[in-house]
Amino acid sequence: GGRYTRRTSTMATSVMSAAARAAPARIGRVGGLGFRRAVAAVRVPVRSGLPKVAAVRAAPMTTAGKAKKLPKNAGAKAKTRKSASKRFKITASGKVLHRRPGKAHLNGKKTTERKTRLSGMRRIGKAQLPLVKGCLPYQKKYLK
Repeated sequence: GGRYTRRTSTMATSVMSAAARAAPARIGRVGGLGFRRAVAAVRVPVRSGLPKVAAVRAAPMTTAGKAKKLPKNAGAKAKTRKSASKRFKITASGKVLHRRPGKAHLNGKKTTERKTRLSGMRRIGKAQLPLVKGCLPYQKKYLK
């Protein structure tokens, strides 16, 4: 910024919750935690006039409006690494293919035969298969 630029605050800095404002004074009780966890751990008394918000996990609703029971093993869903899904192709038989490296630049000195060979796809090595399985959790059953 120059000499005459006006300093503006972002929405995140201007709007702080009551818990975030009260946390620095009470962080001594919650030692060793990061700021966000400390803020979450500190209970702030609700000012009168404001509605009380219950910090209860909302149960999923069915179409009839009745609460549906969650299964015991309901945890976080596994996320696919999008970079891996774009780099690897899984064939119908379960082989994992990848593009050959070495054709992104400096191609003038490479022979046509070599560039053609680098254009093709090739199977990944057996050592890399567990790594790809970890990156693509919903493709595990198809990989060989």
